[in-house]
Amino acid sequence: MIIRTAHGPVEGTTSEGVSSFKGIPFAAPPVGPLRFRPPSPPEPWAAVRPATHYGPAAVQPRDVLLEGMFGQPAFPTDEASCLTLNIWTQGPHGPVRPVMVWLHGGAFLTGSGRDSVFDGSRLARHHDVVVVTLNYRLGALGFLYLKDLLGSQYAESGNVGLLDQVAALDWVRDNIAAFGGDPANVTLFGQSAGAMSVASLMTMPSAAGLFQKAIAQSGSAEYAHTTERATDVTRQMLAALSIPEEAAGALLDVPAVDLLNAQQGVSEAMRTRGDGLGLPFAPVVDGSVLPRVPLEAIRNGAGARIPLLLGTNLEEGRLFLIGPGAPTMDEDSLSALFDAAYPDPIAAREAFQVTGQDASPSGLFAALIGEQMFRAPAARLAEAHASITPDVWLYLFTWRSSARNGDLGACHSLELPFIFDNLDQPGVHKFTGLEPPAELAHTMSCAWAAFARGGSPHPDWNRFDADAHWAMTFDEDSRPVADPLRPVRRL
Repeated sequence: MIIRTAHGPVEGTTSEGVSSFKGIPFAAPPVGPLRFRPPSPPEPWAAVRPATHYGPAAVQPRDVLLEGMFGQPAFPTDEASCLTLNIWTQGPHGPVRPVMVWLHGGAFLTGSGRDSVFDGSRLARHHDVVVVTLNYRLGALGFLYLKDLLGSQYAESGNVGLLDQVAALDWVRDNIAAFGGDPANVTLFGQSAGAMSVASLMTMPSAAGLFQKAIAQSGSAEYAHTTERATDVTRQMLAALSIPEEAAGALLDVPAVDLLNAQQGVSEAMRTRGDGLGLPFAPVVDGSVLPRVPLEAIRNGAGARIPLLLGTNLEEGRLFLIGPGAPTMDEDSLSALFDAAYPDPIAAREAFQVTGQDASPSGLFAALIGEQMFRAPAARLAEAHASITPDVWLYLFTWRSSARNGDLGACHSLELPFIFDNLDQPGVHKFTGLEPPAELAHTMSCAWAAFARGGSPHPDWNRFDADAHWAMTFDEDSRPVADPLRPVRRL
């Protein structure tokens, strides 16, 4: 099938009633003078462009944990040709379809829209939606703040990764109708750093009107760098590259592999110091692209007309306790953490155990990670948005994986193959265990698509309110529950 876009014709492939178009450029190569600068439109083309293979991912380090978990090779990467998107659709004919635009996670360091877990074929086939996945610049190339060292022409450098997402949404607005999608009914959904991006875009002036609904999975609206902190990270990068501050312009010419190596060194040093929540590169509150910390902006009315579906997994932190370099935890270390986190640490530990968390030191450490980094921020975002709109739905994913002898539990990212109904993708069983419940994948993918179609995910799913804290719990027996983690939330 050939579709004509605003920049030129593209030809995809069709299988079982779904046409896919992969590797379509939505921006010019972000290299040379465009490095660290906002994306520019791609050059048009006249001949039909094959859109049959994914484009390379953004420059990034290898994700050894996920490679080992899924048994997949590292993504091919390229700085020049990474800004591409992928589309799945039943075609341009018939009534226009809801559009679901996916933002991948990966701590703003790794990830790609080409990940096989994010294949949109089943969502498009079973739910008659148009699915879009995309790449955006990561790490230093996407979030290195240079204004204080290189001047106002780099005022937006700390958020060019977010601006890549905006450029993709601009492309969707201008082109998706040709693929059968409705540009006036776009749902932006993302997980982890992708969910943080969703929250950011809800408050960004440049993204206003580009999407009508939002889904934030296991993310936060609270974490963004100040310009001072972002500049400090930039100085650390310069030191790692042996570049004097007065010669910071040399960053424009540093090979991408050298930037990546320096970025890895800075990231590792910050992790060793316990600095930055593992996010050395993140959105920057620059007063322009991102005017305020997203949660503050939402509390003051930003994104008020955008219905929001959000939630977390019961045992988010368990993912971070496996693989090389994973922290270990003994009783003394755990006690010190709880002493620092809560005025009554004994009551806090009891609250976690009452909600079904593993009572071992490593289990409670994982619970503390999940609470502080994901669940509590999600609850605060739900409360903030619900104060200005009634259209908020909260979920809690509680199904536990049997993989790795059950060590993963209901961990971070486990919901992803269920959302996309891709339980049979290569390597997924290493994450979910054998024979994960297909009915749960059907339930969740239906809910996400229903939300995209009409704004209400399920007839039994109560809207969130600050008093009852209703949440849909997703498991083999999915059902709405009032305040499912109340003992922990009350802490």
